[in-house]
Amino acid sequence: METKNIVILGGGFGGFRAALDLEKKLRRDPRYRIILLDQNTFHLYTASLYEVATGELSQRCVLLPFHHCLSGKKIEFINATVTELDPIKKIVKTNSGDRIPYWKLVFAFGADTEDFGIPGVAEYGLGVKSVADAERIRQHLAHCAVTKGRPIKVVVGGGGFTGIEIAGELTGYRGCPIEITVIEAAPRVLAGLPEIVSKTVAKRLNLLGVKVVVSSPIQEVKPDQIILATGREISYDVLIWTAGVRGSRFLDPNTFPLDKKKALVVDNYLRVKSFEDIFVAGDNAATGVAWTAVKAEADGKIAAHNIIAQVRRKKMKAYKKFEPPFIIPVGKGWAIAKIGTLIFWGKAASILKDFVLLYYLVTILPIWKALKVWWGGECEVLEIKRPVS
Repeated sequence: METKNIVILGGGFGGFRAALDLEKKLRRDPRYRIILLDQNTFHLYTASLYEVATGELSQRCVLLPFHHCLSGKKIEFINATVTELDPIKKIVKTNSGDRIPYWKLVFAFGADTEDFGIPGVAEYGLGVKSVADAERIRQHLAHCAVTKGRPIKVVVGGGGFTGIEIAGELTGYRGCPIEITVIEAAPRVLAGLPEIVSKTVAKRLNLLGVKVVVSSPIQEVKPDQIILATGREISYDVLIWTAGVRGSRFLDPNTFPLDKKKALVVDNYLRVKSFEDIFVAGDNAATGVAWTAVKAEADGKIAAHNIIAQVRRKKMKAYKKFEPPFIIPVGKGWAIAKIGTLIFWGKAASILKDFVLLYYLVTILPIWKALKVWWGGECEVLEIKRPVS
């Protein structure tokens, strides 16, 4: 009996969810082999990367080793880098020389940083897309704290989710005094969210001593100075760039249909147009929904559901555009949240964020492991150490 490979590229929120849901439904079916491929040996909880960047958390606190998460599951994990995806021959090639054929594939790579061609951003801006990025920011802050002999001037380029989170967290930086400025091209921070959210967050940032500059696109970045389109010049020691994301640079526009943000154009079932055996989950699926962890997980669920529907020759589920709920922390013990039509902020939203982490851990780990990781008492079970609060 021929075994059909279902290959998931990328073990982030979307890919990992797709793999787990597929395994749950197909684990007793010997006709199918589920393969999860990632260049890292760990699942990264990106929602807390901003805390690693500021030194509040160790990087080990956001890394969940795949060999623990997949223990007892019929998912084959391959630690390798994808070098080529051939949608015609339906083969994935890796840096280790593997040629992996697939019956169905889920493309779940994350987004890449976009600098919009602004001179100096690539050279001097520090992104926040990976653990390595977060560590670079932490080290740069620590270096400046030792060498500058004055308050560090930190500029956050971009007033979206990540920019606001990291600006708020930096207000509690313990290394030395720090001056924080958020620069946003739009007329308000969090421009894609309801105006009350933007106003409340701007007020919170002001209370924390963060300067917010809006309606001011960055025109050029020099080694120690930022030139705005308005002509204003702002000096800095550290520039953290969160202003732009785009689809994965792995995707060849000559092979795959891409939209203006370089994400894959998909049909109503999250299949790549012209390549119906490739499903997409997460940032690279052009669905019109904001690129968040919630969106990625939802995509992963739909992709898995529709692959299973094809296995069982049932009707697939159409993707419905939705507005993801969110929780945005802005400094210690404070966050703003939107769930459905309800918007609230303060300590309650901050506490809710902690329980969202617990809920997520329970969905990917045995409950006893999830509770230990969340509570922080015995995190060594996953080789993760969580700082004592």
